[in-house]
Amino acid sequence: MQYRFYNARILTPDGIIHGELRTEGDRITRLSPVSTLDYRDWDREIDLGGDLIVPSFKNAHTHSPMTFLRSRAEDMPLKDWLYKQVFPAEAKLTDEDCYYFTRLAVAEYYSGGTTYCCEMYGHTKAVAQAFADTGFGAYIGSGIFDFDGGYDEITKHAEKLKKEIDALPRVRYALAMHAQYTCGDETLKAVADLSKAFGLSVMTHLSETEDEVASCKEKYGISPVRLLAEKGVFDLGGTGFHCVHVDDEDVRIMKSLNVGAVTCPCSNLKLASGIAPLKKLLDAGLKLGVGTDGAASNNALDMFRETYLATCLQKYSLNDAVAVRAKDVYRAATSGEAFGLAGADGLYEGALADMAVIDIHAPNMQPITDAESNLVYAGGRHNVKMTVSGGRIVYENGELLYGEDYGALLEKCNAAAERIKSEI
Repeated sequence: MQYRFYNARILTPDGIIHGELRTEGDRITRLSPVSTLDYRDWDREIDLGGDLIVPSFKNAHTHSPMTFLRSRAEDMPLKDWLYKQVFPAEAKLTDEDCYYFTRLAVAEYYSGGTTYCCEMYGHTKAVAQAFADTGFGAYIGSGIFDFDGGYDEITKHAEKLKKEIDALPRVRYALAMHAQYTCGDETLKAVADLSKAFGLSVMTHLSETEDEVASCKEKYGISPVRLLAEKGVFDLGGTGFHCVHVDDEDVRIMKSLNVGAVTCPCSNLKLASGIAPLKKLLDAGLKLGVGTDGAASNNALDMFRETYLATCLQKYSLNDAVAVRAKDVYRAATSGEAFGLAGADGLYEGALADMAVIDIHAPNMQPITDAESNLVYAGGRHNVKMTVSGGRIVYENGELLYGEDYGALLEKCNAAAERIKSEI
């Protein structure tokens, strides 16, 4: 596809310019303050009337099929939520269920200006196929843990999964382990060895709750961050999801081993896990990402909510109104660098054509002052007029444009959710 967007405001790494942006295939090929007609055979030429083109959100921590658990397991502590509600329900899922529940998540992502995610879930090939079939971008792993068997079983399954997933468009295999507390020594060795064999860093839930950290220290005498570092899991770097209860030594280790951190403020608040120390992470120079977690613990897949809370909670928790800038959180939410996504760190020539168009004329976007601050403090998913994923317009003015029969999708998802509920 070839698009020409003109009469636009464009949020670049250096600020806003007024002009045009052109795409060919999955890349931005021109970004200029001057609109020039050259009579090319564009698929579309779109007059944006002064609206704002921004980088799309890159949701850095997701469990997309968990849309089936939205508003089902509520008002419970994390361990009860996982072991009494989530795990028993997930045991009833089929590949087909996960495929369609993921497509439901994609519809929510696109309508809120998100085009990429870092996904961890079982039935991984089916989830990856749903992303590929909808044109959504994803780094995806199964979330290895002890239930997956011994060393040989884990290794063979990961090798097979990587080969299958890497063959799909806009989807890449990610080496993901569930968490330190669900992985014994044999599993940790398998993950560390796979990291070196694949040349991939490791993604994992990390220091999400006080209980998680306390139980690790009781068993091993050290924190989860230090344990995984000593076991070689982070030898090639990594990504820690949540990082709510990391201390200064943990942060030093993460920085030294190139381990990024992803904050999920809505989920952490809902499950009473705490507030991640973003200022400490940013001051230490860690790569920061922003994620929603799954719909079971959030319950919305809304990156606008996440950026607002991520910024404001730092100010509250530190009693410091200048603790973390909206600009820094917004860029973390749109770059994908925390999970290794390259070429998506802004709008510039040669960058990935993953972006959204914001209705800058909406009352909550006026007057036009600081765009990134306005997006974080005043913006919402209702301001998204268009989403472009991989150089393809997939959402525009309330319509999904990638061939989704939304009514049929809802029927499948509701029927599967009712079946699972009846089987428990």
